[in-house]
Amino acid sequence: MYQLSNGTNLPLEYEDIVVKSWQLFPDKFGLRKYVNQYPDSSDQHKPLYGPLKDRGFVLSGNKKFRLTQKGIAYASELEKVWKGLQPFEQAASANNNPDRLSRDKEAQLKRICETEAFKLFAAGEKEKILDPDFYTYLGVTVRTKPHDFIGRLQTVADAVAGAVKISFIRFFAKQIPA
Repeated sequence: MYQLSNGTNLPLEYEDIVVKSWQLFPDKFGLRKYVNQYPDSSDQHKPLYGPLKDRGFVLSGNKKFRLTQKGIAYASELEKVWKGLQPFEQAASANNNPDRLSRDKEAQLKRICETEAFKLFAAGEKEKILDPDFYTYLGVTVRTKPHDFIGRLQTVADAVAGAVKISFIRFFAKQIPA
C-alpha cells in the first residue's frame, strides 16, 4: 500500500493492493498451485479489515483502503528494512524513541489539543464534556465502524502514551545533576 500510494494516504482499490502484493511477493501472495501465475486475495482480506485497522494503520470504505499517518510512518520504516537500509529491530523501535515523538503522534496530539473536550478537561470543567466532544477528541463519529473505532482509539492511546513517556523522561532528566 505504501508503494502503491507513493507514501501518501491516497485511497487504493482492494484489487490493486492484491495484485501489487503478489507482484512483490509471489510466494506469499500467489495461489498455492499457481504461485507465479495468479494472486490470492484470501490472505490479504483479513489483515486489511482486522489487525491493520485495529492498530490504526489503515482506514477503509467502499472497498477502498488508505494508510493513516501512523500507517505511513510505520510502512516507511519497513520499506527501509526491505531495501536493506536498516535492521528490522531499528524499524520496530523507530516509533519508540524516548526523546521525541514521531510526526504522526505529534499530529495526533496537536489535533487533540484543539478539541473542545481537551480544552474543557484542561480548564477543570470535565463535567461539561459531552459525548460529541469525546467523539471529536478520538477523531470518530457515532457511525464509525468497530475496527476503525478501535484503530483510532489505539492511535490516540499511542500518541498520549508517547507524550507521557517523554514528559516523564524530561522530568527525571531535570532531577539528575549535571
